[in-house]
Amino acid sequence: MMDEDLRTGPDAPRLDALLDAELLVPIRSSSGEMPDPALLDTDAFRHGTDGDGERFIAAFTSPDVLTAHGPPGSDHVRMPARDLFERADAAHQRVVVDPGASSQVQISTGVLPFLAAGIDPNRPDAMRARRPLGELAILEVPEQIPDPFGRELRAALEDLPQVERAWLLRAGTAWTAGIQMAPDAVLGDFDAVRNRLHAVATEHLGSRRLLAVTDLRAPALREMYDATAAPFFVRRDQGKGLLGRLFGG
Repeated sequence: MMDEDLRTGPDAPRLDALLDAELLVPIRSSSGEMPDPALLDTDAFRHGTDGDGERFIAAFTSPDVLTAHGPPGSDHVRMPARDLFERADAAHQRVVVDPGASSQVQISTGVLPFLAAGIDPNRPDAMRARRPLGELAILEVPEQIPDPFGRELRAALEDLPQVERAWLLRAGTAWTAGIQMAPDAVLGDFDAVRNRLHAVATEHLGSRRLLAVTDLRAPALREMYDATAAPFFVRRDQGKGLLGRLFGG
């Protein structure tokens, strides 16, 4: 794709309007096929570059905009916007929706975790948080966590050794799981966590869309979850005191 001027277009949608959108994402093939997006990682997506040479994932809101402004002859996949935001957040890559069109909007890496969690940046009942990100919707402590969803989620976390801590909160009408990974975790580790927890949500909530799984490596985001409630899950060996860690107790 050509270099892009990433200024927001005059017809750009509000960020909250993208939460339930389906986006068309060009991929690195021209076979005429439309593969299952769940089988692709972010390396399979076509990237654009801005005027400074920085890469971004391109996505489009309609076939007409894709045809007019997307890479010629490229295959693409359809996927829920929140799925794309989750993957881009895990890969620490920006997303630009409708690059080159009047509806162009850039989504920075700082905003991606909140959109992936289904948090509407424009809601009036916003909470104090990272001011550069604007006003953010409230994360809430659930009155109760239904079983078997809670039990199976905890069991899944126990089976994922790279997860140190996890928070389970409400965000609007859905759930959000904030995940603190081990320091040596790699991108594929978080992908495995997200896929496993989404499987639990599909089985026990009826839809993976009802559980956003968010990587809390950004300190401000982790503090936001931690300030709301105690962790839902703490790996047992994380509870050792300093002397225990030093002497192997």
